[in-house]
Amino acid sequence: MSQQVISYADLSIINSALRSIRSDMSGVHSELGTLNFKQDQLESELVKLADSFTDFVAADLKHKALQLAETRQGNLKQDLQIKFGYYAEVRRMATGILQGVDTGIISDDTLKFTTEEVMIKAPGYWLAPALVSLAAWVRNDKNTTEKALNEALKRDDYKTTLFFMMVMRRLARNESSLKWLERYFMHQNPHNLDREFIIILEAVTTGVFPPAARQLMMINVKNWLDQLTQGDTFINEQKLQWVKFFEALGPLSEGKYPLLEKFASNWNHLENSLKEAKTHNILEKHFKSIISSSADYSKGVKVQLDEILSLLVTNFDDEELPLQEQVRFNQLIIQMDGDKTAAQAVMDAEKHIFDEQVDFLQLLTNASFNPELSGATKVTQALAVSISQPWIVEAHNTFTAQSRNRIPQYVDFSIDDFKTSTKDGSDEIELLKKQDEFYQNILEVQLAALSFPYAGVIIGILICLLGFWAFTFHTIVAILGIGIGGVIVWNSVNNHKKAKNNIIENIEERKAKAKEVLRGCIAETVDYRNEHENEDNNAEVVRQLLSSITPEDFSSVSKETVRNII
Repeated sequence: MSQQVISYADLSIINSALRSIRSDMSGVHSELGTLNFKQDQLESELVKLADSFTDFVAADLKHKALQLAETRQGNLKQDLQIKFGYYAEVRRMATGILQGVDTGIISDDTLKFTTEEVMIKAPGYWLAPALVSLAAWVRNDKNTTEKALNEALKRDDYKTTLFFMMVMRRLARNESSLKWLERYFMHQNPHNLDREFIIILEAVTTGVFPPAARQLMMINVKNWLDQLTQGDTFINEQKLQWVKFFEALGPLSEGKYPLLEKFASNWNHLENSLKEAKTHNILEKHFKSIISSSADYSKGVKVQLDEILSLLVTNFDDEELPLQEQVRFNQLIIQMDGDKTAAQAVMDAEKHIFDEQVDFLQLLTNASFNPELSGATKVTQALAVSISQPWIVEAHNTFTAQSRNRIPQYVDFSIDDFKTSTKDGSDEIELLKKQDEFYQNILEVQLAALSFPYAGVIIGILICLLGFWAFTFHTIVAILGIGIGGVIVWNSVNNHKKAKNNIIENIEERKAKAKEVLRGCIAETVDYRNEHENEDNNAEVVRQLLSSITPEDFSSVSKETVRNII
């Protein structure tokens, strides 16, 4: 009897321990099958979170840059108005005085009072004494004319000379105009021209000067071109600027390939390459617009001279350039929706426009890039492009070669840790097969990592054996032992089966989603390559367009004039 009690007590302790082990084993086996899946899912979610955060930061920076640019734009324009606002009033008076003299409805006293008031309100500004001199000359006040003229020349010899050269031509004083022009060219250096020389080019372009004056201009311009194009230094500088200009003209992202953007690891290279290819279409429209520019020959000489005079007096003075440069940069940021990098790229291409002095080739490039900022018109831009045509063609060839060399040969995919690449999407079947093999390998690895619950099964069998042994001395204990052992064995095998099924289901679900993504990426790759090829084909169209440009083709330019220049 005492032996039975001891045996029963010992079995109770064993049963308690076995129940605890069974519970622990059940928990381990139920979690083991999904552990790898949860880890992969967590890593995927972290990557998505990091990407989302990066996109958010980029968007936030653009938004803040856009707001700051808009604020600065307003402040800078206000500073310009405060510091140089009166300059604008003086500028508006120039052609107004000339047109007033034409009509004869402005009295000499009004002209005298108005111009002398300007002289007081705009100290240091060259145009103020120039207007006083002009008004005095109109009323035959020789003494005041000479004093005011000397003061204007002292303040800015260059612009004053240009101004009176235009005025004398407008008043049909051709001999005086030619003398001013001779004086102007006496101290010109083609390596170091003031920005206002574009006004001379404007005058040549529109043919408003008499033959003798045009001949003098053409001789000087031709000599300058010969000097500057003898070596490669100046030409290479212009080529480099044109290449940068082409690069900066690329369009913004359109979000046309969302799957590639998300799953192509080299998407940045793909996007930049497509952007460069699309630039050719933009260039075609850009140069066609320039070529189509033409002068309105229904205008009289006075009207054309008034327009050129307006360009001269409204062109930014040197002290205004730093503020105007900042205004332009913030304007570009606003145009680029807050993308400071893209704005800076355009600014870098245009930076020489704000140089106070440039060589003649640079002057042509400035007029070609942005005639408004350089103080010219579309007509002058057309002539500048025609003169610069040889190195523009070479720059476009360089840009095309560089962009083609940067075309990614393969599209690299990273889809749920499956990494592969394709050239043009024609190997879809092979890629899908590789993807199946990838997930089959994952399945095998995870199933191999899921070990069979031998410990639980062995413990259960041992308990069953103990139960059978217990029949010799206690039937109830035997039955309980067999039951407990059977439950442990069944739970161990069942949990193993569930974990295995979970792994299989999880892998199948991942594979199905990944296959759908891969097929979508391949489809977008095909579309991407087709679009890229079509856009790149426009390079030949642009090359032919540029190669066909000759100055004689511009209806806006006197054929005799440009033929002599080139």
